[in-house]
Amino acid sequence: MTISFCTLAIHAPYRRRARLLCEDAPAVPWFVLTDEPDDFADLPVRAIRHAPTGPMAVDYLALLPPTGAGRGAAAYHDKRFALLAALENFDTAIYLDADSRITKLPRLDAFPPGIAVLPVVERSVAEHLDTCGSWRRPAFEELARHLTGDVEILKTARWCHETCVAITKDGRESRFFEAWTQAADFLQGREVYSGEGGVIGLAAACAGWSVNYEALNRIARSIQHESGGPKSEGKGTKS
Repeated sequence: MTISFCTLAIHAPYRRRARLLCEDAPAVPWFVLTDEPDDFADLPVRAIRHAPTGPMAVDYLALLPPTGAGRGAAAYHDKRFALLAALENFDTAIYLDADSRITKLPRLDAFPPGIAVLPVVERSVAEHLDTCGSWRRPAFEELARHLTGDVEILKTARWCHETCVAITKDGRESRFFEAWTQAADFLQGREVYSGEGGVIGLAAACAGWSVNYEALNRIARSIQHESGGPKSEGKGTKS
């Protein structure tokens, strides 16, 4: 079992945070998708130039209506490219948001096949939309029909908290990423830039994966996530 880590670092505030994150765990393979690979030239990481497929970070402040009492996150969808790069020569890829820090990485055991996420939201896509950003429901119902022909999948597909995601190969990962890509194109084409956790959950369901809420728990205890929405130049980072 081989394990790699990856992150997405677009715009200067995220590049600075991603550098700190990679320095926190220098012994593991890192893949960083970024708009400025030279910013990582002095680190033992593979920095890959990436142009985002849609608006990112601070762009969302002007585009997104609030979700979940104003604390909703934006859907980037480009995380899939980081995971794909990290999976190219590894069995498992673990994605971490760039605004995360690792205090002490535990020993990494083999991961179960499929998808693992943190147990932050343990609800179906339909249940989560009932309480957080219900304005997105019509778009997700259209998306469900587009992917499967039936909106009922929203009741069984699990919402996946996207700040830390592990994908482990089992032969069905291509279907997972194909569904994620279709869903991202579908929603972005309709200017819906929110709900990445629901998209990931739908893609997992299309791949026939159950969502594992336990496999990342040991790692989670060593991770601090800055949260707080898009970052600006002036906002500091945790040390």
